[in-house]
Amino acid sequence: MRPVVRLLSDELRESIISEARIVLRTLGLEIHNPGVRAMLADHGATVDREKNRVLLSDEIVDKALVAAPRSFKLYDVLGRETHDFSGHNVYFTPGSAAINVLDPEAGKIRKPTTADYVRYVKLVSRLDNIASQSTAFIPADVPENISDSYRLYLSLLLGEKPVVTGAFTIAAFNIMKDLQLAVRGSADALKAWPLTVFSCCPTAPLKWSDVTSQNVVDCAKFGIPVEFISMPLSGFVAPVTLVGSLVQHTAETLSGIVISQLAAPGAPILYGGSPAIFDVRYETTPM
Repeated sequence: MRPVVRLLSDELRESIISEARIVLRTLGLEIHNPGVRAMLADHGATVDREKNRVLLSDEIVDKALVAAPRSFKLYDVLGRETHDFSGHNVYFTPGSAAINVLDPEAGKIRKPTTADYVRYVKLVSRLDNIASQSTAFIPADVPENISDSYRLYLSLLLGEKPVVTGAFTIAAFNIMKDLQLAVRGSADALKAWPLTVFSCCPTAPLKWSDVTSQNVVDCAKFGIPVEFISMPLSGFVAPVTLVGSLVQHTAETLSGIVISQLAAPGAPILYGGSPAIFDVRYETTPM
């Protein structure tokens, strides 16, 4: 058995979920991808095409939750199991995605390079308590339009651990998917032994960009796991109360689950998040 800490009572938890459902069916979401809006409309969602707004009924949310898998596993480049996302299992991965690094020799902050990323991958490969890699920073010495796929290429080439990553554009996803297919050999093998998790972040409050919502759909269709990272900033782009921010966080995450499961029922997903609190006095954020 693993000890757990619970900060919310069952009653408060159910109230937050209930209010999030109310938000989805009355206020709805702003979804900028026409294909995703059309898919949701085909499943009974109410769509205002002029405002890009979509309302999700309880029936649609329930359908997605029933389809969502209770757990899934990750495997390394060699096909060995590394993660079992069931029960109370906990795994650690490096944070992302730094736009600057502290040069260890000069002691100065600068843009990261390919050499930095290579050293990082080799270091993470040797850390037994870190279960996966992440594309933790963006090398500045390559063209920006390939930076997302380039990071994944280096991680798969130089490391064996599965990778937590993400695509910056719709087109880049196809390249990043092909890199994984090159490792696994076929689409069926990639579904059976996934080796990446794609981070997909809704835009607070209650928005899905064209790129991110399409990434969710594409990942679902190829069986590539997705972690939804809602980022409510309490007091700025989320309610100032913590309960209010949790309602928004829940609504945004539930909407991601709906998009994923309507695109491909049973697609592997993680319920994640990166909430923070806005400092209203100094107008600063912690990240």
